[in-house]
Amino acid sequence: MQRALLAALLSTGLATQAAALSCLPASVPGSFRAANEAEAQYVLAVGRVQLLPGERVPEPAGDPNDRQGYSVKARFDGRLAGPEGFTQEAAFPVTVEVECAGAWCGGVPVDRVLAFIERRGEENVLVESPCPMFSLRATPEMVKQAEDCLAGENCEAPG
Repeated sequence: MQRALLAALLSTGLATQAAALSCLPASVPGSFRAANEAEAQYVLAVGRVQLLPGERVPEPAGDPNDRQGYSVKARFDGRLAGPEGFTQEAAFPVTVEVECAGAWCGGVPVDRVLAFIERRGEENVLVESPCPMFSLRATPEMVKQAEDCLAGENCEAPG
């Protein structure tokens, strides 16, 4: 009986350590679809996010398998999307909401991003989850695909 109990405990411990977060690959069409299906309003922009002076990303504390999300105030500098593409220069405050799922958390973007920024009244919010949906790396291919989606052209995920 003790041997069976020990084996069960060991297998549970190994399974917990081996568990990993599984995310679908982020895609412009998937993000467009999620934003269109949401009740919230989004603006699409390409640019950079920079933390405001005095804002800091908190250090993870406590149990690494039970990390907590956080919010930081930042500034977005870039271009807003319109019917002709990313043509409108923009700089505005944005709150970055970082969400966590167990040990996995999103993060404040450090590279140029293609961002679906949620409008909450007068506030702009960029949600960063462990599986990125509304903040994608702004490669030339991703930006072109977003412009195609905006123009009503091919906006299908590659198959």
